[in-house]
Amino acid sequence: MEDSDDDVELTVAELSRSGYRINARRVETADTMRQALLDEQWHVIISDFKMPEFSAERSLTVFKESGLSIPFLIVSGVVEAEDIVYLLKQGANDFLNKRSLARLTPAIERELRDSKVREAQRRAEQRVSILSLAVEQSPVSVVIMWPDHIIEYVNPKFESITGYSSKEAVGRPFGFAFMGEANAREDDGQARLTVEDIWREVEQQGSWSGELCHTHKDGMLYWDYVNLSPLEDQDGNIIRFISVQEDITARRCYEEKLRIQAHYDNLTGLANRILMMDELNQAVGYSAAHSISTALLCIDLDNFKNINDTLGHTTGDELLKQVASRLASCTKSSDTLARMGGDEFVIILPRIEENYLIQSVANRIMALFSKPFYIDGQEHFISVSIGVAKYPENSEDPEVLLRNADLAMYQAKAMGKNQCQFFSEDINQALKERVMIENALRGVEARDELELCYQPIVSGDKHKIMLCEALLRWRNQNGEYIAPDVFVPVAEETGLIHGLGEWVIRQACKDLAYIQKYINPNMSFAINISPNQLQADNFFAFIYDQVTEHGISPKTIELEITESVIINDWGATAKNITFLSTAGFNLSIDDFGTGYSSLAYLHKYPFSTLKIDRSFINGVETNSNNAKLTDTMIHMAHSLGMQVVAEGVETLGQLNFLQERGCELIQGYLFSQPLAFSRLHGLLQEKQSMLWPPTT
Repeated sequence: MEDSDDDVELTVAELSRSGYRINARRVETADTMRQALLDEQWHVIISDFKMPEFSAERSLTVFKESGLSIPFLIVSGVVEAEDIVYLLKQGANDFLNKRSLARLTPAIERELRDSKVREAQRRAEQRVSILSLAVEQSPVSVVIMWPDHIIEYVNPKFESITGYSSKEAVGRPFGFAFMGEANAREDDGQARLTVEDIWREVEQQGSWSGELCHTHKDGMLYWDYVNLSPLEDQDGNIIRFISVQEDITARRCYEEKLRIQAHYDNLTGLANRILMMDELNQAVGYSAAHSISTALLCIDLDNFKNINDTLGHTTGDELLKQVASRLASCTKSSDTLARMGGDEFVIILPRIEENYLIQSVANRIMALFSKPFYIDGQEHFISVSIGVAKYPENSEDPEVLLRNADLAMYQAKAMGKNQCQFFSEDINQALKERVMIENALRGVEARDELELCYQPIVSGDKHKIMLCEALLRWRNQNGEYIAPDVFVPVAEETGLIHGLGEWVIRQACKDLAYIQKYINPNMSFAINISPNQLQADNFFAFIYDQVTEHGISPKTIELEITESVIINDWGATAKNITFLSTAGFNLSIDDFGTGYSSLAYLHKYPFSTLKIDRSFINGVETNSNNAKLTDTMIHMAHSLGMQVVAEGVETLGQLNFLQERGCELIQGYLFSQPLAFSRLHGLLQEKQSMLWPPTT
């Protein structure tokens, strides 16, 4: 900034003599100075004290506005000392007299050196300022400690996360809010991590990082991910420790929620199958190491499906929660109670030897279930079937152990429910046979292995064949007949009964249509109906289509329904029975006397026939109780307007007993065994629908 061409030339010449390659620009106003500072990068600014339109003071102002950090020198003639001092205070680096230009080069070199130092210092201070701001405004907690682990500084984030002010934290030891009970060591999940463990690792490894649980000032727990390391001076001496702590409470809560969802049942809060298997593996491992037994109880609710079907899933869910609570009251803290899904529960009893102790637990459970459950003010009763398997007696493999307990539970159900069964090899063998039967049952229709036999049912007075009961027979690929009481329960349990039942109905309708057309138009058939068939929504439509297709009247079909079905008439079962009776099918109660024998249920539907089970008929001659019960059932049926069928009649004495009491229909080997259709066809033609028992 100079208004004299001569002074500019002298200044440039002086710098050139010193060996500098000069790039200079002269400006005389504030605007041209601003533009020059923008156009190029300069190393030094030289300003005259006073010019016609500009001055050193104004140029200093423009210079400071630019934010540059380069030497600013004033070169002028005579200037008052107080003016020089003022300008130096305003930011000028030096003052030189125009008559002493020999000092210019040394002054510039000195100022350039000092400028570099000042710039480095400025940048260092700027970095410190930025770092300070970064720590102060950091989204994570920062704690700085003295070498003795006493807190020297905490940033605002620490204050907001912990609830402790800087004044409350400074001077306290690191980890003063540490929640030791909630922290586990990574190398040993059972051991509790201590602050001493952390400092020991810092000393040995040079740093420590991990997740820590702390206590907020208000008492709530929170989690941090902590990185703890030393700060060293140039000689490697530790001068501070710094801990950077990120709040991971939200993540831990989310992970805990996922862990609960993965390992616990949402409805009951009990352990689920995954956690149960983990606990079972641990129990088995402990038993193996200490040569002691572990027991596994598989518990299933009896007839729980009926609750869901009749009262809805909301009631069913409430019942399951109350069941979980009762089962929990039977367990100790060392036991594991889990819900496997549906209405199946498991209890692991570790470190238990004697079977009577296991049985006592099962008895306690069954005793609790003898009491009613109350849901919405209503009483509900439900029993349990329990299966038990022991390690190592029944298996050393946890998965096999669970399967064996499950098999024992199904054995308990097969033996009448509401009881406990211990696993045995007999149960295992029965399972193998059951699996073989199930596999063989699949595809029996396609392989043409099914047959229908017909057992005549005669009138009690004239012994006229009134109807015939269709009985299913299965002859396997080896030509062997499999007894119905062997394969029918398997078909019921696996759902294969639907296919078998439909085959029976189709074949019976076909055979009856033939007999009605060619032999006896009034002949009727009795067909046994499975409880599972009645629970199918399309059952009525199927059987009605069959009688329509074969041109027979529903009145010539008698459907034998077991007593348990009409007592448990839930959902589709009740609808099917109503549709069947309305359509004209005759309904018969089969095996009467073996179930609840409730008169209320006999009155509910228009049953035309009551069938007395063979177990009562078998003893009428020798057992007075059987005789009285049979007499009562016949009298009761007649009073309700029903006819009676007595099945299993094998002696003349039984026949005479039944005839004396007016039993309308007789079925049994005394008159005929079950016959193949071809033999029935011949019998009906030869004897014109009349059968006579032997005289002796």
